[in-house]
Amino acid sequence: METLKGRKSLETRELTIVNEVARVLSRSLDFEDAVRDILKTLYSFWNVNLSFVAIFNQDIKALQIVKAFGFSEEEVKRGIFKKGEGITGKVFKSGIPVVLTDLPSNPAFLNKTKVGDRLEGSETFISVPIKVGGDIVGVLSIFKTFSSRESIEGGIETLMILGTLIGMFYRLSERIKEERLEWEEEKKILREELKKTYNIHGIVGQSDVILNLVEVVKKVATTDSTVLITGESGTGKSLIAKAIHFLSPRKDKPFITINCAAIPETLLEAELFGYEKGAFTGAHSSKKGKFELAEGGTVFLDEIGDMPLSLQAKILRVLQDREIERLGGERTVQVNVRVIAATNRDLQALVKEGKFREDLYYRLNVVPIHVPSLRERREDVPMLVEHFLEKYNSKYSKSVKISPDAMEALIEYNWPGNIRELENTVERLVVMNDGVVKSTDLPPHILAYRRRNAFEELANLPDRIQATEKEKIVEALEKTGYVKSRAAKLLGYTLRQLDYRIKKYGIEVKKF
Repeated sequence: METLKGRKSLETRELTIVNEVARVLSRSLDFEDAVRDILKTLYSFWNVNLSFVAIFNQDIKALQIVKAFGFSEEEVKRGIFKKGEGITGKVFKSGIPVVLTDLPSNPAFLNKTKVGDRLEGSETFISVPIKVGGDIVGVLSIFKTFSSRESIEGGIETLMILGTLIGMFYRLSERIKEERLEWEEEKKILREELKKTYNIHGIVGQSDVILNLVEVVKKVATTDSTVLITGESGTGKSLIAKAIHFLSPRKDKPFITINCAAIPETLLEAELFGYEKGAFTGAHSSKKGKFELAEGGTVFLDEIGDMPLSLQAKILRVLQDREIERLGGERTVQVNVRVIAATNRDLQALVKEGKFREDLYYRLNVVPIHVPSLRERREDVPMLVEHFLEKYNSKYSKSVKISPDAMEALIEYNWPGNIRELENTVERLVVMNDGVVKSTDLPPHILAYRRRNAFEELANLPDRIQATEKEKIVEALEKTGYVKSRAAKLLGYTLRQLDYRIKKYGIEVKKF
């Protein structure tokens, strides 16, 4: 009974090790740092005092220890193995795990690193391949003293899972390195692109959605139509309104903005339409409103969705009749203005709720323009970052740059505040840093978002591992003519382990 309880506890511990390694990988971006933390995890949770990871180095055509735990620098330097050399080289070549005991007297133990000279003699050496799909990229090896209650077979299974996790992270890190090189090559080109036609009155980007938006702005600017700009907060709706104005025939006339959400209802009407002397307490003289001040130009009604119902009828009158009436006045004033409105709210939903006039909605929605969120145009993030870097480096007399890894994190981030949030982030980075900004210098919420995404990807690893294992079993069975004993040997399983997995995955064993 005690043995059963002990084994159950060990299985729980092995699962804890796998989960802890997954956590390590989810919060790390550097392969060697991640491997170092994994080996520390094996020490902390499994009493593995000596361990190492060797990766095949294409330059020297040999396996080389990249990180080790419990090894001296000299021992690590000796850790270079050719294909087939020693147990490490053989595991890499064959892809089959190897277990050695009685290390001091075992001729198969090469002891090339000389770490064997420090062993007590009770250690077991286990070496497993680090795989990515069908490729073997390295070897994970440990020296461990197993107690009578511990299963070496269970240890091999745990290490095989860790080898797969390390392999997937290695492939991911290699891909990131390649993308960094590509990014460096494209960096100059991207800077030049900022100076081209993709930057129309501050509209920065080269994504399809932005290029289409630019074309719409150019066409609308030549007309006098009323425009309704929609989009999330911080996407640059006011920028689009300005672009339309300054590309239009009205460009030499005033462009006046009024935020309908920022001014109290009692003052908004006076701001928009003006007032006559004595219209209310404190009105000691007459004053023109925004519509009169913008004569011949453009009035931009920002956050139109927050305009009180009481004023919406008067805005409708401006759009229909091009005339206003000052507060306290008895005569109408003709106005020649173009109206551009913007909102981050769903006006159709507000119409259904009775909070926005339907007739005004249709009057405003003559030419609708939707400004995409930054999530919909992630490919523009590098250009925007460079644009804001140039702006704030100039402002603060600095020469701050963004590292490829930090740029990647900025591209991955969700940007709920869109371009406004991105600009504020870049300004903060310029103010707080000198030289090159690393990913670790980014705000905590951006790093947390990246770790969360990475963890979600790792959460799917068990399914991927099982799919890979099933594929390898079928492949081994086919190679050996469905002779299970031979297939088990090829895979490094016992016959019992293979039978268990065949049943688990529902693999059909063909008979000839």
